This record gives sequence, C-alpha cells and structure tokens, in this order.
Amino acid sequence: MPAYRSSAEAEIRQPVVEMLRLMIPGCRIVHEINTCSFGNRIDVLAIGVDRLVAVEIKSAKDKLDRLPDQIKAMRGVTPFVFAALHEKFVVDLRGQAFPPDQARGATVWIYPKAQRSGHIHCGERWHNQARYRKPTFCLPPEAIRMLWRDELHAILRRIGIKSISKLDMDESIDRIRWNLTGEQITHAICTALRTRICVEADPPIPANDNNPMRLSA
Repeated sequence: MPAYRSSAEAEIRQPVVEMLRLMIPGCRIVHEINTCSFGNRIDVLAIGVDRLVAVEIKSAKDKLDRLPDQIKAMRGVTPFVFAALHEKFVVDLRGQAFPPDQARGATVWIYPKAQRSGHIHCGERWHNQARYRKPTFCLPPEAIRMLWRDELHAILRRIGIKSISKLDMDESIDRIRWNLTGEQITHAICTALRTRICVEADPPIPANDNNPMRLSA
C-alpha cells in the first residue's frame, strides 16, 4: 500500500476494484490518474476497450468539501462516475438513507455494504451492472486531454498524418477530431490508457490489432 494512502481508504479501495472488474470484464485498473486538469486525480479508473469508469473514494477519515469539484472533473472525461463513500456520510432522514448533497452528479456506493432503506445504491448489489454493458457511447470531448503529447502523436501517426513532431497538444487534438469519428476517438483514448506505463496499475494491455475499430483517416 502506498505511504500516502490510509488503511481506511485501502479498505474501501479493494471492494471498489473488485466491483469494477465485474462491471467491465477485461478492464485495466489504474490508480491515481490525472483527469484533463492536473489539479484533480481519479482515485480508481477502470479502462475498457470502449469505456471508462471513474471512482472517487472517501473513507471515514476524509471530508467531502472537495467532492463536488472532483465529480465535475471526472464527469469531464466519462459519463460513468461513482463516489464510494464510507457509511458515516449517509444522511438519515426519518429512517431513510440518502446520499450527501456533495455527491450530486455521481452514483453513490456506500461502504460497508448493508441493507438500508432509501435512495442510495447499497445493499447486496451496489448497482445495476446491465447499465454498463449497453452499446458504446462517445466519451466527453475533454476526455482526450487525459492523453499525453506523445500519445496524441502516436494516434496521428496511426492515421497517416505527416509532419506532426512540432504539433502542440491543442493542434494534435484538433487534427484527431477532424479526422476521426467519436467512436474511433473513444477507442483511441482507451487504447492509449490501457497501454500507458503507470506507477500503480494493472500491467499494460497491448492494443488488439484485430480490433474492428482500427484507426483510419
């Protein structure tokens, strides 16, 4: 466990990772990855071949003051955003359990899991898994800004764009958006993140050359 991570957070992180692997079979799990802005990090990101699921963890030792901004940053890169919260943050109104206001915009998971009455996702099933196995949808436009300059250039080389060595981030993104469909961009982002060398993550997953969504201009 990294030195900066409390045992209270690690206790929640383990079931979060287990649930993400059920949601997206074959996904790659990456811990502590930047969103498109370097001021916000995603605690746990599950990367499938065509989707991202982001989770912010709040243990019993945490506060919720930064959670609204963290959710906003995560929603900038994926529509699938979760807040995994310790049960101390559950709001009890007349015997009904509700998520805290700070978690608006995210699906709430409560830890430890328990049967509760109310409108939060808890109990034996934390969520409706079928929801995350629907047909592919495009990632938000800003998701491409999760990629590094070299990763953007690699995409451009794959689609045959010439003279890219001097292109900056914005210029590279502009050319990618001009040449590729939303579905192709989504696959390209996921491929880059699945193959990136990360400090704390599953081993990189090589790109599948047989993927029907191989990029072409």
